[in-house]
Amino acid sequence: MVIICRHHGYRFSKDRNGEKNSRGIAVDVCSVVHRSHSKIPKEMLNKRCLRIGRISMPRKLMGCPGWLELSEDRTSFVYVPERAAIVRKIFELSIAGLGGYTIAKWLNSKKVPPFGPSTKWDQSTIHNLLSNRATIGENLPGKHRKRVVVKIDPVPDYYPAVIEESLFEAAQEARRQNLLSGRGRKGRFITNLFAGLPTCSYCHSPVKFHSNGAAKSLICSTVLERSGCCRMGWTYQNFENSFFDSLEANQGNAKLKEGLVRLSIGLQEQSEGEIYDARLEIAQILRAEVSELVISSGGDNPPVREKNAHIQRDYPGRYFTVCFSDGSSWTGYPSILKSVENQKVDCLAVSKFLSLSPRQGELTALLAEGVPLSRAAQSLSMTLATARWHLREVFRRTNTHSQIELAKLALKVCNRRDS
Repeated sequence: MVIICRHHGYRFSKDRNGEKNSRGIAVDVCSVVHRSHSKIPKEMLNKRCLRIGRISMPRKLMGCPGWLELSEDRTSFVYVPERAAIVRKIFELSIAGLGGYTIAKWLNSKKVPPFGPSTKWDQSTIHNLLSNRATIGENLPGKHRKRVVVKIDPVPDYYPAVIEESLFEAAQEARRQNLLSGRGRKGRFITNLFAGLPTCSYCHSPVKFHSNGAAKSLICSTVLERSGCCRMGWTYQNFENSFFDSLEANQGNAKLKEGLVRLSIGLQEQSEGEIYDARLEIAQILRAEVSELVISSGGDNPPVREKNAHIQRDYPGRYFTVCFSDGSSWTGYPSILKSVENQKVDCLAVSKFLSLSPRQGELTALLAEGVPLSRAAQSLSMTLATARWHLREVFRRTNTHSQIELAKLALKVCNRRDS
């Protein structure tokens, strides 16, 4: 038997009121409501009906994750597409090998509004979001018992999921790898685009980015641990230029070429934002598209060296092999800047167009003509250390990252002036 209150529409039945006296309780509630509804406020009647009849009403929600919202009656969650897209982008950046600091820096540079009351994204917020299983719809409830949080079994599909579980797990694996080998800030312009990708062709160990002041190289991890292997390395800027030159020569990945076009535009306009965004996009594409990158720093027959011998960089016979996820592959060789015979670079024009000092213009002109840095320092009657200091200043002012890139820019400036 089911009894319905005519005034409020509440239903009273055996299932909700128990075995004993269910009918009597229901009749009593209805009679109380009918006799006194004109004298008692509606809110009090609702509470009395709930207390006597034990009616289950929708539970009010206290809160929700920052990328969701509550409905007007606070009984359900509302999916926010804009915030869901931000969450997905954060996970994709994490999979690309970026840490919390770099991701927060990128979001702040793009002026992406944070979810909470804070005005900026920070590293801890990124880490908490990346480890939050609510992004895949799971709720981890907990009860406070004597100031101790007792965890209960997770509740799946409690929230609207904003990412897939496969994406969540991929981000967790990328974070574990980042903690093991790739910790540290990525530099002003994402210094190493190939983080976690290259391996050694001789011992199959990971090839790591090694920075020793101005000398930045890709060196086998076995060599860095002094455990053997070929004590050879490849200076990073030369390897990066060689990789992208080989990409253009072999009609490689279209997405990478688009990123390189954006990078060249940013270098021409000297826009730090464009350069950073382009290098960040290239790093993501490399992580997603490159399935294997094998470096042979000593060529096919590397020379035998002592375990504690000096690490030789840029061996003439070095090369690399890259394989993409679509099945394409090729072998790349060092990129060598070939100077045009008898071509002279006007140092005054270089100083004027690149906003350099006269001394820096002379050094840049010599490098553009193909003169090594040591010989350029001798020609200008300065020490090698002074020449390196000037070179770092030129890199900073021109937003370039290697001597090859600087020489190409200087030659372009001279050709533009002549035309």
